[in-house]
Amino acid sequence: MITKRNIIFITVIIFITIITLGFGQVFAQSSLPLVVMPARNQIEVTPGEKTAVTISFYNQSDDPVSGFFKTADFIVEDSQGTPRFIENVEDAPAKYSASRWLTLPYDRATLPAHDKVMIQTNILVPLDAHAGGRYVAVFFQQGNTLAKPTSNNEVGSGTNLRIASLIYIKVKGAITEKALISRFFTPSFFEYGPIKVTTDILNRGDYHIAPRVSLTLTNTFGGLVDQKLLKVQNVFPESSRNYVTELGTKWMIGKYKVNLTGSYGENGQALSAVSYVWVFPWRVALVTVLTIIIMIFIVSNLYKNIIVKETSLEDELKKEHEEIEKLKTQLRKRN
Repeated sequence: MITKRNIIFITVIIFITIITLGFGQVFAQSSLPLVVMPARNQIEVTPGEKTAVTISFYNQSDDPVSGFFKTADFIVEDSQGTPRFIENVEDAPAKYSASRWLTLPYDRATLPAHDKVMIQTNILVPLDAHAGGRYVAVFFQQGNTLAKPTSNNEVGSGTNLRIASLIYIKVKGAITEKALISRFFTPSFFEYGPIKVTTDILNRGDYHIAPRVSLTLTNTFGGLVDQKLLKVQNVFPESSRNYVTELGTKWMIGKYKVNLTGSYGENGQALSAVSYVWVFPWRVALVTVLTIIIMIFIVSNLYKNIIVKETSLEDELKKEHEEIEKLKTQLRKRN
């Protein structure tokens, strides 16, 4: 029998289901159904050169997507390598700006369902262009109006979503390559492994680099305990890249050496750093020592009790033996 309480319960369940499905559709539609190829372009040019880059935007949805094409300079400011797009070319650092060099064949298009649109970006490098890196993005934005891009390739909400292809331009010439380990840190003491190592590589050069770095962990006797390669990632000019690595296992004891070696740039310039750390599971050691002390105390008491009892028994046996001998002597005298 269906009661009033059951009817209310069923109504609430249906309402929640409808709301959940509705929100699911909203969130599903908030993602731009596009793929850009290539996501990153890396080209080398000379001052005065004319070249072009072809970028394809794929529409994976069942419906056409209309929007705008635009260029924007970008820089990297954080330690994770996240690009920040600069909409206004006047706000971009002149040393790394290249959006003025790019020309798009058209500024808007409709991407057919399950199809692609290819756009050829023409690049004219000025004769007075300084050697070094220039960083620019070509992006497609869905909608009827342009919105400012942020730090992600696909950003925004509602109808203002965009996806970008990044272009790394290297102008030939005398380029300064300079990088350093701005931070190489590990706590001086660990109770348990593994050892956490934090590394920051700072790029003071004119062009982005992709350092190849190895970390090794050796024990007090110089024996190799662990070795790991840091992920090869771009470090952009005037920015640093952060790496967090774990070395070793949980159970370690003693003094350990963490050694960093690496190289970067076209000439293979060296990177190096050293740190020392102690690992000692003092809680386990304390419990172990206390356990040993208690066991020694217990064994000592047991031993003492056994020795005392044995000594007492020996004394009693000796007295009994003396009494027996006395009795024997008395019996002999009587006889």
